[in-house]
Amino acid sequence: MKLVTRTALAYAILTAFILLVFAYSVYFVSEKNRKEEFFDRLDYKITWRAEFIFDAQINKDLIKFLHSKNKKVLNEADISVYDSNFNLYFSDNMPALGNKKILESIKKNHSVNWMDEKYQYRGISYTDNNKEYFIVGRAIDVTGLNHINTFKENVLLVYIISIVLIFIIGFGFSYYTLKPLKDIIFQIRDISEHNLNKRVVAPKAKDELYELTQTFNAVFNRLEKSFNNHRNFVTTISHEFRTPLSILIAEIELGKELNQTIDDYKISLDNALLEANHVSELSTALLDFARANYDISQIKMSDLRIDEVLVDAKLNLLNKKDVKYKIGISYTQPDDADGDYFNYFGNPYLLQIAFSNIMENACKYSENHSCDVEINATSDKIILTFKDTGIGIPQADLEQIYNLFYRGKNKNFENGHGIGLSVVKQIVSLHKSLIEVHSVVGVGTSFIVTLLR
Repeated sequence: MKLVTRTALAYAILTAFILLVFAYSVYFVSEKNRKEEFFDRLDYKITWRAEFIFDAQINKDLIKFLHSKNKKVLNEADISVYDSNFNLYFSDNMPALGNKKILESIKKNHSVNWMDEKYQYRGISYTDNNKEYFIVGRAIDVTGLNHINTFKENVLLVYIISIVLIFIIGFGFSYYTLKPLKDIIFQIRDISEHNLNKRVVAPKAKDELYELTQTFNAVFNRLEKSFNNHRNFVTTISHEFRTPLSILIAEIELGKELNQTIDDYKISLDNALLEANHVSELSTALLDFARANYDISQIKMSDLRIDEVLVDAKLNLLNKKDVKYKIGISYTQPDDADGDYFNYFGNPYLLQIAFSNIMENACKYSENHSCDVEINATSDKIILTFKDTGIGIPQADLEQIYNLFYRGKNKNFENGHGIGLSVVKQIVSLHKSLIEVHSVVGVGTSFIVTLLR
């Protein structure tokens, strides 16, 4: 069932229930008023008949005859009159109305009302010449019943018509209300992997549908970015791997077909090993980049100490490099600082990769292969400054150094892949923190990582 139909149906059912309660209340009150009004009129008819019997002193048979004649034209009340000892004094019909229990109730309460499926009854006490009598009368409220039945039929008819109209109006209202949602659905259906640049047009009103379109557009932004990264990643990785693999294959074929001496084989093997290491380093860097692009919800965070992670990154870097790097770490810590001064909540493995990449770049592009790291902390952040005295980064390259596979004018100074700083940027962003760079060509470069607690 469509949402429009379901909403209209639910609206109609709810309204039908409310109208049913209202209609029944009106009918109940009307029926109650009819009965009470007829009991009052029945009291008047009984009293009038009693006065006619006692005051006119007409023969009882004649009274019965007149009453039977009037009943054919008028809605006369039948009565039965009892004396104080509950003996029947007069009755329009036999068997007489009432019984001992009813008469005792009349004597006690002076008046009693009751009814059956056809008649309404009223019993009253009546005094004539200081003698007490008990009168039981009955009649059919022909006019009132006709009116109430007609009223009930009209209410039922109006109720049914109202429900139909309410459903039609509710359907139209639901369709009008949900039409923007249907438009959003049609727009989303038109978006595929081939046109991820399209976006859902947001309604002008700042309502829930506006928030929904903004959410969809944010999702499409992430999907487009992910697809573009994936596409660029596949294209670039194919290009980057082709060259070293081609060289590796060429060296192996050369060694197989042309080498004559052991020295020739050693040269071919050294060249092949160099390219194999290049492929290994490239694959490791790409794996780090892929991990840095994980959704933050997929990354396990834990409490750690930034100074310990930094030391681990330093040791791992020094252990895997043949070139002797010099990395110095200095701390700015107040005397009254407690043990939690450098505590942080993050992923130690990813942070270690980020710190290693920054320190490795600083050492690679410095003639003295050195990097100085300063750690400072406040109550809401930890600041790490990585400094080198290397060749520096030209101003034109600073805006693009975080792009994947981008290498600036310093690419001839040292071999690289253009992946490291992209990994660093992603890891810092995953930790909802900041990174900035200051560089002067020929003087050196400073990377400042601000980890927000």
